Amino acid sequence: MKFFEYDGGFMRTATILSRLTLLNLLWLACCIPLVTIGAATAAQHHCAACLMRGDIHIGGNFKEGLRLYWKKGTVIWICSAVLGTAFGMACYMLELGSMPYKNILMIMAGIAFLTMALVLMWVYPVMVNFSGKLSEIVFNSFIFAFMYAPVTLIAAVFYGIAAFLFLRFLATRLLVILFGPTVVVYCTLVLFEKVFQKYKKKE
Repeated sequence: MKFFEYDGGFMRTATILSRLTLLNLLWLACCIPLVTIGAATAAQHHCAACLMRGDIHIGGNFKEGLRLYWKKGTVIWICSAVLGTAFGMACYMLELGSMPYKNILMIMAGIAFLTMALVLMWVYPVMVNFSGKLSEIVFNSFIFAFMYAPVTLIAAVFYGIAAFLFLRFLATRLLVILFGPTVVVYCTLVLFEKVFQKYKKKE
C-alpha cells in the first residue's frame, strides 16, 4: 500500500518521530547534571536542525553539537538561570514587602522575565543557524523576537501547549516526557526557518 511505502507521508512522519524520541531521551540524559542543560539544549537544536534537513544520524550530530556549542550553550544557560532566579526572588520580596509602587515594580519584573523568555526561544535556533560571537547571537535573538512578533507568539503557543499537556493530563505527561520537548524544538526550527532563509541568502 502506498500509505506504508518508505517515501510515503506516514513513514516519513514515523521516522522523524522515532528520531525525535531518541534525541529527546539523549537530551534528557545529558540534562541530568543540571549544569550541562545549556550544552545539551544547544546540541539538541543542532541535531534537530540536521534532522530537518534530512540528516537522521542522531548520535553523531548530537556529539557534534556538543563539540561546537557547549561553551556558548553553557554560558546562556547559567546566565538565564541566574536571571530567572533573580526575577523570582525579586517578585517574592515584592510580594512580601509593603514598599511603594509595588504593583508597578511587579509589572516591570514580569515584563523583564517575559522578554528574557521570548529571547531565549530564539537564542539556540540563531546559534545553530548563524556564526558569530555570543553577544551578537543574543542581540540578533532579541531583534528577531520582536521584529517577528507573530512568529515568536506562535512558538510560544507551541511551548504553552506542551506545558499545558504536561501539567493537566497524566497520559499526555508521559508522552511529553518521551518526546515532547524535542518535538517542540523541531516545530520551532521549522517555523523559524522561513525567517532565517532571508538572512542566510544575504550572508
